Amino acid sequence: MARRRFERSSHLGALPLTSMIDVVFLLLVYFLVTANFAQQERDLSSSVQAEGGGVRVSELQPQIVEIVLVDGVVEFRIASRWAGSQESLTAILKSLPKEPGVAIRAGRDVPIRAVAAAMQASQDAGFSRRSYVPADE
Repeated sequence: MARRRFERSSHLGALPLTSMIDVVFLLLVYFLVTANFAQQERDLSSSVQAEGGGVRVSELQPQIVEIVLVDGVVEFRIASRWAGSQESLTAILKSLPKEPGVAIRAGRDVPIRAVAAAMQASQDAGFSRRSYVPADE
């Protein structure tokens, strides 16, 4: 009787190895597959490569059009150039690079029609990136 109890307890304590072998095999396959993909990804060339030493578009700053009131008359200023009308502003903007965009800055005393005229002039000049920036006063 004592022997019979011992056989049962050893029989109940045995682990099924079939499912453990399946798990180990699946883990082995998983690591082989992922290691293979990691190797291929490492061999890919980078798509971000600089060709030449030129300035990239992201390094250019937008053109800044400042709108000011001089003796009650609206004037547009781009760097050292001045324009008194929407047509002359459009002519100046056409000669500038279009990639960085244009930023229009106006003070609180400038009428909204001047800001609208500057936005329209920048669109007529071919700028696809336009923004309005209120001036700090």
